[in-house]
Amino acid sequence: MRFSITIDTEDEAVAVRLLGALKDVGLVPAAETAVDHADVRILPDTRQVLLHDSVIELTRLEFELLLHLCEHPDRVHRRRELLAAVWGVHDDYSGARTVDVHVRRVRQKLGDVADVIQTVRGVGYLVASSGRVRVERSPNVVRLADRRAG
Repeated sequence: MRFSITIDTEDEAVAVRLLGALKDVGLVPAAETAVDHADVRILPDTRQVLLHDSVIELTRLEFELLLHLCEHPDRVHRRRELLAAVWGVHDDYSGARTVDVHVRRVRQKLGDVADVIQTVRGVGYLVASSGRVRVERSPNVVRLADRRAG
């Protein structure tokens, strides 16, 4: 099960104490030491993708596409669903071929591990949870609610 908590406070010390309390009772995992090696590591907090520990350059949409596929592994993503989730396009007129072009570019940049993105013919794309790709969020980042004067 996965859930998200937003801490709506301007006091960072309060947010850090609350995060510590959640870790103490086991609701938030403590910092994990990564001993297993993944071919591709996605670092959403810094918007970096590491291929064999070397940074690869992706455009904003390529990064968002790869992140979306890897955050939702073991399911087939239809092209229209990807257009909605990554591009924010919710109509039936936009070309789903755009997704194919971006997947091809991401695969080219992934080189020898391009096969982590699998094509499901006539349907869409799939990333299987194989341990070759890992999304790493920093456990030390405390996200405070964005407060805007309204």
